[in-house]
Amino acid sequence: MLRSLTATAPVIAALMIVVLLFEPPALRPSERIPTLRVLTGLTGSHLALTSSEIESALTLGRQGQPPTYPLTQVGGRSGRRPAGVVYTPFLRVAWASYASAAAGRPLRANEVPGWMRAAVVYVAMRRPVDTGASAPLFLSAVPANTPTCCRQPQPTLARPLWVTDDVTALTRFGAPVPFDDLAVIAAYPPTILHPETDIVAFRRVHEGSGEKSLEMRGRLDPDVAADWR
Repeated sequence: MLRSLTATAPVIAALMIVVLLFEPPALRPSERIPTLRVLTGLTGSHLALTSSEIESALTLGRQGQPPTYPLTQVGGRSGRRPAGVVYTPFLRVAWASYASAAAGRPLRANEVPGWMRAAVVYVAMRRPVDTGASAPLFLSAVPANTPTCCRQPQPTLARPLWVTDDVTALTRFGAPVPFDDLAVIAAYPPTILHPETDIVAFRRVHEGSGEKSLEMRGRLDPDVAADWR
């Protein structure tokens, strides 16, 4: 038993270090993400910000209010407002720099915490139509135009690393609440930033002939996808 623990302890310790370095601070204990999900979110060619990218993000924030990347609304309620917005690591640092500069204390590179520059994107989605507001809210990343009704469990291209409805997930890095009907905020691997992927916040309700999804569906514009940082 002791020999087994001696062999496995260094591996477990290394995984926990990864969690501490790259996991955003949990808003509630139930939202703390498992180690394997952290490792999944950090795979691929997308890495945390480099030193030069951090400096560029800090400079952008000092120059004025940073942008957000909109998710164009697809189907459902039409209108000019996007279905949601995306904050990349670069934008999180830029927003933090902007907020710090506005408070009269410019943010320095060595003050940027690991969770802020980690290789995950935050997605903030508006809620679907109010009809059926008592039904549970779900979040899914699906190929463009794929329906969300009504397979169980709901297929998704990527599972969120964490999900919350607490706006502190945005305000803690200086971003304002983007919508008065904000429903959910989630962290995803950067691979979801693709114009052929729909991010959908939805509720399933029973109506007359059966079950259906009430959706707020967003898609990244190809021009934004080509230039995001």
